[in-house]
Amino acid sequence: MSHIPIPGTTQHKLIQAGLKRFAEMGYHKAEVDDIAADAGVTVGALYHHYKSKKKFYGLLRDDVILRILDRMEAVADAAPPDQRLKSALLTAYDSMIRLKTGRLLSEPDPRKGDNPVARYLGQLAAASGEEAGEELGIILAEALRAAFAQVVEHDGSEAAMRSVLNRLLTS
Repeated sequence: MSHIPIPGTTQHKLIQAGLKRFAEMGYHKAEVDDIAADAGVTVGALYHHYKSKKKFYGLLRDDVILRILDRMEAVADAAPPDQRLKSALLTAYDSMIRLKTGRLLSEPDPRKGDNPVARYLGQLAAASGEEAGEELGIILAEALRAAFAQVVEHDGSEAAMRSVLNRLLTS
């Protein structure tokens, strides 16, 4: 986000309501009327500040992803070179659980753009000597999303899905 809204402002209320609704319902099922009602504002206020549902969603999703990437980078930088990719992947998963992102991150991004998590995992894979680092990053990011979706949408075990991700990168 370009700035941190002051608590109690319309933008702050919309962000809190949007995070909650998108986490619970996902992009397609979350209704702007409900988000605005949860925030105690009008739908017009949402569109005034964010122009469209997709832009609002994108802003929220991108902000959460940046928080996760910050954690991934910190852990990868501190890990031994041969453990950086696995440490970053597991940190991303743990962060998604801890931040309670729900369907905000368990569903594919409707904007169909670049996936910063896949790009970062690809960079780590390439730095560790993987020939197809970029492709591996894409596959691992999708495995991460699928594991998280299993927890969010199908009441899967957080620990079991973390174990599955761990096994993906254990030789």
